[in-house]
Amino acid sequence: MKGDSAISSWQLAVLLFLSRITYFFLAEPRSEGPQALTAAIWIPISILANFLLLLPAYLLLQKNKGKGLLDIAAERWGRLSLIFPAGFLLFSVCVLVQTACSFSYFLTSTAYPQSSPWLFILLIFGVAGYAASMGYEPTARFGSFVFVALSAALLFVCASLWPQAQWEFLRPPVYDGWQSQLQLFVRLTLGNVETAALLFLLPAVAKNKGGVFWRWGILSVVVLDGIILFAAAVLGDYAQTQRFPFYAVTKIAELSIFQRLDSLHVALWVFMTLVRLALFLEVGGKSLARLLPSKVSRYAISICAAASALLAGCLTRWPYALERVGNLFAGGGPVLLLTVLLPLLLLWSKRKGEAGQ
Repeated sequence: MKGDSAISSWQLAVLLFLSRITYFFLAEPRSEGPQALTAAIWIPISILANFLLLLPAYLLLQKNKGKGLLDIAAERWGRLSLIFPAGFLLFSVCVLVQTACSFSYFLTSTAYPQSSPWLFILLIFGVAGYAASMGYEPTARFGSFVFVALSAALLFVCASLWPQAQWEFLRPPVYDGWQSQLQLFVRLTLGNVETAALLFLLPAVAKNKGGVFWRWGILSVVVLDGIILFAAAVLGDYAQTQRFPFYAVTKIAELSIFQRLDSLHVALWVFMTLVRLALFLEVGGKSLARLLPSKVSRYAISICAAASALLAGCLTRWPYALERVGNLFAGGGPVLLLTVLLPLLLLWSKRKGEAGQ
């Protein structure tokens, strides 16, 4: 693995934002989910809830500046600390597999229906693995380019379809029951896997580590709310029948320069998926490196990419198993364990160690 060079808080915020929005493009909003206005209201509330959940971990990192969670755990728990890299590795592999399967399903069901999922999975993991092996900085630079391209694409679509938007399609939250809204809140808050990546990658930020969360949060609220509301206003009730609503929006977008924008957006989503995979390959690969002998630890990212690709290709044949993985993350258990419970245990052990000295 090449360098662990520092990146800026803005660069990490952009990487986390692109990773999060990739999930929404490939999986949200679902036809059985709440209305667009309900989701738009709950997104900023979930961001604030994430901030509160991350406070113990942030305090822990502030007390141990320059160190990551794995370093702190190794100092306090010895060999028992291996549960940290093992947990982050398993977590990352699940995210990688779920992302790759969703991405291959998107391509084979919309753009390239005659292609094999294996082809896309192997290609995208090969490129993402190479990007992750180069370190944080090249991935961050590529993410900045993708962010600019995404911003331009969204502006093109909005300019093209704004006259067709019918805002009366946005129904108030009273149309959704409280149970549905509660499930949405849990999925948005505890199903936000990027919070775990944030804690893992925060030591790589050179300055203003605390600004990462707010930059990421503001970007997510503004863009995600805008996409969800605009797609619902353009498509109306038709959006509820679409597995990929925003792709349906790009298919009908027309400008004098670009008569069809959907193919450009497919390419853009390939780039965003690469960013998400590279981000979690960084987390998974560096976690795996802690568990391997030093002689082979430099191949950790490659091993993680190969294993994830193999699992993703196999799970495309067993959608029920993949659905269970998605339900596990939606329930919030993995995120709660890595971002709240384990940091709290480390804070407690730190106090205990200091009290015993």
